[in-house]
Amino acid sequence: MRHKTLKHLQQNFYQNVIEPSTTQDYIGNANFSAADLMNIYHHQYFASLTQALGNSYSCVKRLVGEDFFNMLSRQFIQTHPSKTGNIIDYGHQFADFIDHSPHCRTLPYLADVAKFEALYEACYFSLNAVFFMHSNYPIIKIWQLDENSEQLDLSTGGDYLKIYKQGAQVLVEKITQQQYKEKNE
Repeated sequence: MRHKTLKHLQQNFYQNVIEPSTTQDYIGNANFSAADLMNIYHHQYFASLTQALGNSYSCVKRLVGEDFFNMLSRQFIQTHPSKTGNIIDYGHQFADFIDHSPHCRTLPYLADVAKFEALYEACYFSLNAVFFMHSNYPIIKIWQLDENSEQLDLSTGGDYLKIYKQGAQVLVEKITQQQYKEKNE
């Protein structure tokens, strides 16, 4: 066996976690194969990132259901692997992914809900951030939906929003189109 650099070994290991079908025998013992060992990491990696996405995008998950959300998360994780050890940094591209996903074509508002949740979370973890958002859909009403809510009429118009932090609390305020334009010029 030829000598491999640590960086090369780490890159191969990481790739095997993402796609375990190409595993190597890292540890030669009779109890577990390389595939068995990589599958442990593979499943934990996907479970951890799926849980992180579910925490960050709880409204998206509630709207589409756990099975659909898990399928969407798996596809996202496969195409957008984590680049940092900080799980809070993960998933910022989820709204764009949803927007381009063929599975979400019948849910045109879903990407905006994800964008709203990402801005809300970013505001929560920042000190003085203020975000402005426009959606063609009633994002606040969608965000407040629960299992007891009546069916929402999406044609009621969109929202212009200001998302900001006051003390330790994140606040969401509806603003006018004019206020939105003034802040985004």
